[in-house]
Amino acid sequence: MKVREIILDFTSLLDVTMIILFFFILYSSADVETATEKATAAEASYNELIEETEKKQLENEKEQQEWREKAAEEWDRILAADANAANNQMALNAYNNGEGVYFNLQGVEKSDVWTLSVLSGTKKIGEIGSDEARDLREKIKSCLKSSGYKNDDVIISTLTYDGYAYGTESVVPLIESAITDIQREYKGLYFTTINISK
Repeated sequence: MKVREIILDFTSLLDVTMIILFFFILYSSADVETATEKATAAEASYNELIEETEKKQLENEKEQQEWREKAAEEWDRILAADANAANNQMALNAYNNGEGVYFNLQGVEKSDVWTLSVLSGTKKIGEIGSDEARDLREKIKSCLKSSGYKNDDVIISTLTYDGYAYGTESVVPLIESAITDIQREYKGLYFTTINISK
């Protein structure tokens, strides 16, 4: 009987092992690249989130600052209104007692011929003619100063005119414009018009 030798051939096994090892290395390096990309993307997202949060905080701080400034302005306005309330009430009482400033437009014959009487209560403090229309603003200011009114006084005034008089419709806006200009300097000058023809 012949004895047979057993020959073990590991070539196939080695090939299979190498193929498995090759795929393992290939896929593990792909996983590392994917993990690196995910980590980089996560870091970018985190940085963006931090930037957005900081930006929102700055915007909130800016909004809060604007709100504080508006609140401070409103508070100052309320305090000023309270401080002026007594002056306003005194001026209103004086006007009710006939002590306001009265502008009476008279003698309107044409749009270029008229007379404006300025009264403080019942006392005539000035008269302005149509020939002084160019200096109307300064003339009215002069009347207020001669009557003792100061820039910070509260003054209630009326312009009285006859709407049926010829030329009134062109003269009244001229006077209103002059008084409105004066209100820039005399902040407490309140003014209204009264048409006695109505």
